[in-house]
Amino acid sequence: MTQTDGIAGDNRTSNDVTSSGNLRGDMSSIQLLFTVLAYNAPVVVVFTFIPVAILIGNGLGAPVAFLACGIIIAALAYGIVAVGSSLDKPGGFYSIVTAGLGRVVGLATGFTGLIAYFMAAFATYGVVGLAINRMVTEVFHGPDIRWWVWAMVAAVIVGALGYFNINLSAKVMVVFLACEIALVVVYDLSVLFQGGAEGLSLHSFSTENIFSGSLAIALLYGMSLYGGFEATVIFRDEVRDPKKTIPRATYGMVLFIAVVYSVSAWLFINSYGAEVIMDVLAEGTIAAGESSVNTYLGSFGGQVLIVLLCTSSFALVLAAHNITSRYIFNFAADGIFPRKLGQAHSDHVSPHRASLLVSALCLAALVVLAIKDADSSVYANFLGVYSYAFAMMLTVVSLAAFAYLWRRGAKRPAISALITFPFLVILLVLTTQQFELFSGATGTGRIILIVAVWGIAVLGAITALAARKWRPEIYARIGRQ
Repeated sequence: MTQTDGIAGDNRTSNDVTSSGNLRGDMSSIQLLFTVLAYNAPVVVVFTFIPVAILIGNGLGAPVAFLACGIIIAALAYGIVAVGSSLDKPGGFYSIVTAGLGRVVGLATGFTGLIAYFMAAFATYGVVGLAINRMVTEVFHGPDIRWWVWAMVAAVIVGALGYFNINLSAKVMVVFLACEIALVVVYDLSVLFQGGAEGLSLHSFSTENIFSGSLAIALLYGMSLYGGFEATVIFRDEVRDPKKTIPRATYGMVLFIAVVYSVSAWLFINSYGAEVIMDVLAEGTIAAGESSVNTYLGSFGGQVLIVLLCTSSFALVLAAHNITSRYIFNFAADGIFPRKLGQAHSDHVSPHRASLLVSALCLAALVVLAIKDADSSVYANFLGVYSYAFAMMLTVVSLAAFAYLWRRGAKRPAISALITFPFLVILLVLTTQQFELFSGATGTGRIILIVAVWGIAVLGAITALAARKWRPEIYARIGRQ
């Protein structure tokens, strides 16, 4: 046994695990980084999400808000990685919270995570459907088809990839993410070397602009930029060397997001000029992003952006699908769900049954939307559920990581996790107050969705309490214990 910040670690690699109840893979740090970074969808974030954050957040000061959020996430990541290094079973927040705060809170958090990642996967099919149809019609001049047709096609492909070993999905995401990162870097360099519209300005870093507009909303959006950093630990059995691969991928992702998104936001502001950027965004955030790409990379760059918005959203839904499948797999391995869902494929060593279940649920939901001929904008409601559940999980896991590490004498990572707790509580309160910004749901619909998320968490707690009373053998396994 080795020691990491005062905690007993686990030296085995995933390839040493041969039990039919465990997954297995050989992902390197880069493959794991790209797998979880795909969940973040860099092209979608830089050219559609960041413009919105600038407009309704703190305006020119948005790049600094993103950096501040990166510092907070890095502190939390330090604690999460330290806890993960001492747990010999994967499980993500489900296992970390169980280890720190007990099985009842752990299963409540696990249920919250399951609904969060499922909603992220399902909601993104709306984005995928729109993106594919736009690529077909505008780039390849093909037929205009309803979004849900393309979404179903994507769901079938995602289901096929999810059925096989994670290494296959990782290779696909490495290719897609490499193209995305290349576009973002080329765009940033083009704006940088051309000096923007009026010469590069440092207005974003002035105190006046940092605290302008709504800093609270800017921080709220900034935290959501880091979604996916926490998912590295759930692939513990499928990486080459958990003790090295997971920390490298986790810190690498936080560093990438903090630097690339902050710099990209600053350069995007300069692409129009500090004096006019807010007026441009007020006329349309998506149009502003695409117009900037056309200006600095030409019409060909604009065409590439349309294609990469398609592959970026596809990579996002694939990553969300894989994470959701592993949550179901872990619940089944613990006996919470039917045991067959927790058995790995004999050849591919993948959560094939859990993956098929996720695909079936998504396809069934898409069929319902198709029958109703629903507009693709419905995806915003489901993404709002993910954002809210994500804020809940971050808040609980920061306290859980502190409790677990402090009990084991790992003072530095424990304090690192604890100092993020007050900020995350504020984040959760803000997310509750500003829920409509993420979901588009107002009035009764807003209340129903928020209550539904808390209801899922309560259901997890009740399930754990019921297991403790009537199925103690299952209760003992909660949290991959």
